[in-house]
Amino acid sequence: MHIRFLPGLIIFLAGTTSIQALDLYVDTRTRQLYAEPGPDRVKLGTFERMEDRIPSASATTDTPDQAIERRMAELRKIEQRVDEKLKAASHAGQPVPDTTRAQVNLGEKGLGFESGDGQFKTRLGGRIQVDSQVNFNEPDAPDVARLGDNLGLRRARVYTEGTLFHDYDYRFEYDWARNGGGTQGITDAFIRYTYFKPFNLTIGQLNEGKGLESSMSNNFMTFIERPLPHNALIEAGPASKYQLGIMGDTHGTLLHHPYTLKAGITTESLGAPAPGNSTNNSQGNINRNAFSGDIGYQWVGRATFVPYRAVNSHHWLHTGIWGSWRDVNNHYNEDGSYRNGGWQFVAQPDANMDRTNWINTGNLTATACAVFDATGHCIRHAVTREVANIAMFGAELAGVFGPGHFTAEYMQADVSGTGYGSDDTLRGYSAYAGWFLTGETRPYDENKGLWNRLVPHDSLIGGHGWGAWEVAARYDLMDMNTPRIAGGSVNTATLALNWYLNSHVRLMTNWVHVFDASTARAGTCTSPANGSNPAIACFNGLGIDLWETALRMDF
Repeated sequence: MHIRFLPGLIIFLAGTTSIQALDLYVDTRTRQLYAEPGPDRVKLGTFERMEDRIPSASATTDTPDQAIERRMAELRKIEQRVDEKLKAASHAGQPVPDTTRAQVNLGEKGLGFESGDGQFKTRLGGRIQVDSQVNFNEPDAPDVARLGDNLGLRRARVYTEGTLFHDYDYRFEYDWARNGGGTQGITDAFIRYTYFKPFNLTIGQLNEGKGLESSMSNNFMTFIERPLPHNALIEAGPASKYQLGIMGDTHGTLLHHPYTLKAGITTESLGAPAPGNSTNNSQGNINRNAFSGDIGYQWVGRATFVPYRAVNSHHWLHTGIWGSWRDVNNHYNEDGSYRNGGWQFVAQPDANMDRTNWINTGNLTATACAVFDATGHCIRHAVTREVANIAMFGAELAGVFGPGHFTAEYMQADVSGTGYGSDDTLRGYSAYAGWFLTGETRPYDENKGLWNRLVPHDSLIGGHGWGAWEVAARYDLMDMNTPRIAGGSVNTATLALNWYLNSHVRLMTNWVHVFDASTARAGTCTSPANGSNPAIACFNGLGIDLWETALRMDF
């Protein structure tokens, strides 16, 4: 009961001049007072006019202030009685919760368990993604540059996440289709301390948080594959976005506009192949092998701000920036030859079932023989180029206007070290727009600065409608040609049609056109010109069309 109850009671009792006694009742739902019994009303007791019970100040030795204080003390006792009545009424007929028994929930968010006291929670779930790719290669393309048709599992993940001792969240996720399994199949494996919400501190393997498209879940993507710049600089090969490290994040509002901040230090990824895994052993960058080498590290951060947001959340504008600085490890054998470490950027043309890299920097650290013995065998190597650090920067712009939405991103990577100059910068950008034919608005999570899960107005599965339909178009470009790096350049255009059967199941189809690739500086066309082979000259001048389809389901 709040103290605002007292003035009304004073006025009420003081005004009942013709009533010597009055029964009062309190509504257990609204906490209002009534003079008559009724539904949800509990009797407080019988009350008399204060003038009849408390002598006036002139009839006693009390001063006026003392008389008022004495009346207020009695009213506070009445207030205490009201609270006791309300508590008794709220528990009447209700069993006392058993905090020793766990609760089990099964629904669209997976299988969940929660302790009776709420201190411990866990949830099990996963995702299955099946993709197909049909390629329309150029008739005169060399065999080594012809992409192959395929059908396969894009992702097959299981996860568990939950809460320990109320203030510790955890998540572990494993992808059976990622990098051949083993320790490289681990995506998330972290613990998050949440006591100081909205500030959180996360330790373990986690998403480093570069870019809008790479930071959000692939369950919410508009296209089957992320844009070229994301694949080249964040997602593919040694540049895996899942990093071991420690990061802090928070969110809030500035002048009523949402913002997010995230920053930390990361090392390398359990899921990255060499050279991104500079310790180079089968345990997945765990330094258990002699002569393995130090691990690399990076500083990374991202900030987002929503400068415009309509009250109904159907119109808003997102802005964001991010950056990182990585110290790259390079390890050499006793004769000076390269052992492990360095760095590399690769990308395929918006495809995954055939991961042939059309652009590829090769390892940015390399050695060459400097001294030969009398028999012509190399006895001493020298460094010809060595990447020391990589500085990256990105900018984001996105928005929603009713059923329409758009996203545009720019990013670059500056390579520094022996044999490199200030103009050795890899650049890429992408832009796309989408429209929901069925009128939905693409959701946005302002606490994370990311796109969120779409819920159709009327689902086909679990509903009575035809789900949600979306069309979209995208253009992206990635240029990894610099004065000293011949990684190639390629640009693509993609058309998309998506059918959301419900919020967790959708069918997707993309048509991708690859414009003429520019890879002539890579050298002579050699075989095989794919995978991690830097000899990508076979793709120079080629264009190709790809038809992709996908099933996305998560639980």
